[in-house]
Amino acid sequence: MKITKLTKTLLALLLTCAITVAAEINRKTFALSLPDGWTEDTKDDLHDPDSFVMFENSESCLFMVIVGKKSAGASVDVLLKHQKAQFGKMMTDAKSTNITTWSEFKGKGFEMEGKAQGIVRSRARIFGFEKADHVCVIVEFGTVGDLKTYADDFLKIQKTFKLK
Repeated sequence: MKITKLTKTLLALLLTCAITVAAEINRKTFALSLPDGWTEDTKDDLHDPDSFVMFENSESCLFMVIVGKKSAGASVDVLLKHQKAQFGKMMTDAKSTNITTWSEFKGKGFEMEGKAQGIVRSRARIFGFEKADHVCVIVEFGTVGDLKTYADDFLKIQKTFKLK
């Protein structure tokens, strides 16, 4: 059997597609499709696969999911306040604007933009919402340039994110 140049090209393309398939994340509390090149940070002290998870790409981009139970005392307001304080400490010249939607979800949150570590212009989008007994806070973070470069990755995560 003769393998033509076209066959080799098609085979290479199929292998590339197979390698770049996104990872499907399916946990007790949430699910999403993780874009190619993103990994889960399992080394963080707070890491819990169902309630505190950080995903990051090879650049500055971070996607964090925090899930708590209202019946255990979790609240969107408290979690947002904590995140705002954390990012406020990390950024200088920070400006914040309120948001009320993220993907298909209604809730409350904010976008904060400033200089991370006083050096590079960065932006954080922090959004919280409730579903049944769950409280969820989403954090998207990166340098302004990386957020623009990886906008499609964040859009894919937003479109596939489900709170259970």
